[in-house]
Amino acid sequence: MMKDIQEKELSFVARYFRAGLFNPTRAWRRFRAENRPVPGYSRPVWAYALAGVCAVVLAGLFLFRADARRWTTTAVAETVQEILLPDGSQAVLAPGATVAFHRNGFGKRDRQVRMEGTVYFAVARNEALPFEITAGDGFVRVLGTRFQVARRDGATSVDVVDGRVLFAACGAEDRGLILTRGMHAALAAGADRPVPGAAEGPNPAGWATHLYQYDNIPLEDVLRELGAQFGCTLSAPAGQRKLTGQFEGEDITEIVFLIEEALGTKITIQ
Repeated sequence: MMKDIQEKELSFVARYFRAGLFNPTRAWRRFRAENRPVPGYSRPVWAYALAGVCAVVLAGLFLFRADARRWTTTAVAETVQEILLPDGSQAVLAPGATVAFHRNGFGKRDRQVRMEGTVYFAVARNEALPFEITAGDGFVRVLGTRFQVARRDGATSVDVVDGRVLFAACGAEDRGLILTRGMHAALAAGADRPVPGAAEGPNPAGWATHLYQYDNIPLEDVLRELGAQFGCTLSAPAGQRKLTGQFEGEDITEIVFLIEEALGTKITIQ
């Protein structure tokens, strides 16, 4: 049987054989001619297109990761923390607050801050580079001043200690408010504009500045504010007493002693 197969193969070759038909050298030359690079390129065009796509993808991934690395976040767990930003501005964070800013270029390319919780800012003045804060739906822009921003339960509020502050909803700066010393405003969740109103007390940022100023304020209002900021309950005998004065310090017992001396009364700390 093997002999029959060999005879059939020889018969096929004899019938179809032509000199030079299966020339491997000529076939290789034809292949190279058909795949010759386009003039001016050392590789086929598709190779360069593929390389370009890969470069774009890699550049996008690098920039995305680089932007993520640029944001520096400082979180506070249980205690008040003071940080100094690269431009010389000061931020005092209440317990649970967070602040994020660009690690590279802050104070040179921008002064953008993201925050949550309650933060007091003392901003170094720079008229050429505004200081901008995003707190939830709220947006704040200043050139240099002192103020407090609080973000709670979806709402954002601003209390100005000194200077001028633009307070608006994000993307609606043209409908914002200009707040000055002693003013307070709040932006409700989903609102397109903040609303001015009364602050919770004469010194809403006292917890950060340790400075308390009162101008003919009823004693019961003074004790309520100090108790809330120092985490205690203060009480005094009933009476129509009002307090005018300035007190500075981090020890509630010293402040209470000074108030007792000024008004001639007794205050209980619980």
